[in-house]
Amino acid sequence: MVSTSGLIAPLLLPAFLLASAGCNGKNENALKVESSHVRLLTNLHGLASSKLGHAPRDEQDFKQGIAAAHMSPEKLKVGSIDELFVSERDGQPLVVVYGTPPKNSDVVVYERAGVNGKRQIGHRIGMVEEVDETHFNELVPGTH
Repeated sequence: MVSTSGLIAPLLLPAFLLASAGCNGKNENALKVESSHVRLLTNLHGLASSKLGHAPRDEQDFKQGIAAAHMSPEKLKVGSIDELFVSERDGQPLVVVYGTPPKNSDVVVYERAGVNGKRQIGHRIGMVEEVDETHFNELVPGTH
């Protein structure tokens, strides 16, 4: 019997790399979201979850999942894996939701402050979006 995590990981990697690369037809803001640390961590969260067999329980567990997926800083175009855990937009550590997320939210990564009243957030399904404070508070309740 083949485990589903063994089948999912090879499927996630090409999608991850395509999502990280962006494409030429998009505007500059969309390209920034496509290659942001929020995007990379969101995709890595899914990949690490697949490798670990569960959502990362803490930062160390997350980094072990990233290592198990053979995702090096060079592949991710960063100086170190630790660099990914800091927003390149606001310079603050990114917030990663470890373990099981709250029942009313599927957000797994988000910016602590954001820029110009907007934060990037990453959903469990891999979607990343930039939202204003009102929408953020709806999607990530209890973070005021």
